[in-house]
Amino acid sequence: MPPPSSLASVFASHLRPSARAYAELPSLEAVLAELLASARAAWPRVRLDEAVFLRHLAERLPPSEEPERSLRAVPAADLFLACACLHGDAAAHAALESHFFPKVAAAVARVHPGADTAAEVCQVLREKLLTSEPGRPPRMAEYQGQGPLAAWLRAAAVRTALNLRRTASRQARAEEEALADATVPGSHPELEHLRQRHRADFQAALAEALSALPSRERTVLRLHLVEGLSLERIGTMYRTHKSTVSRWLARARDEVLAGTRARLAERLHLSEGELYSLLRDVPHQLDQSLSALLASSR
Repeated sequence: MPPPSSLASVFASHLRPSARAYAELPSLEAVLAELLASARAAWPRVRLDEAVFLRHLAERLPPSEEPERSLRAVPAADLFLACACLHGDAAAHAALESHFFPKVAAAVARVHPGADTAAEVCQVLREKLLTSEPGRPPRMAEYQGQGPLAAWLRAAAVRTALNLRRTASRQARAEEEALADATVPGSHPELEHLRQRHRADFQAALAEALSALPSRERTVLRLHLVEGLSLERIGTMYRTHKSTVSRWLARARDEVLAGTRARLAERLHLSEGELYSLLRDVPHQLDQSLSALLASSR
């Protein structure tokens, strides 16, 4: 049992029940001391109480079968800076601005060229990251330390840019184009009528199936389909091989298709033939449909 004032005891007291394996590590005190030392060395001007950081770290660790390996893999300096930003440390805010926002602006410029757009996105992102909303903490609290802070910020910036540049009319048009079945010359009028009649039902079922995905799968779909990151880049962010990312994407697509079909079957009470006709072309257009939904969501 670690002494009450040790780093390990403070850390362990804030672990979620599903992550209690970290508290059993014999080397926990030493590992925490190393993480804390590396974070302070990276940001020597940032002032953050060690107990505050340890709580922040403990609350964000996922369950792991290899807790020591997972703990040592945490980007401690990034998580330390994010925590200090949330607690209003001026040096942390300055470090975020000087070390990360130039990369954010560059990422935005690749999506929407123009200094004005980059400046606007950066300002909106600053407000979201560091300002709380009613019933919701600042967005910086959502950074879990599961990858580099720079990559997480770039993804948030690109998503913000897409949202800013998409007006309500363009959103509606993009969704309509993405979710519409391709017009096939000579197609049966009855089939076209079926698709037109249930277009809104299909859109709703697809959105519900997408929302039901685990957070990681939704994020990986967004990174790949909306932000255009390669499997290698995503694998680097998640510290895994691109083949694993490919399997995640395939499983996410399969789950969305199955979830959409199940919801439509329950909602519309169509025959098997009608349901097949309604969904016949969906697999070929799924990425386009998902891209539109993911890009228009926050």
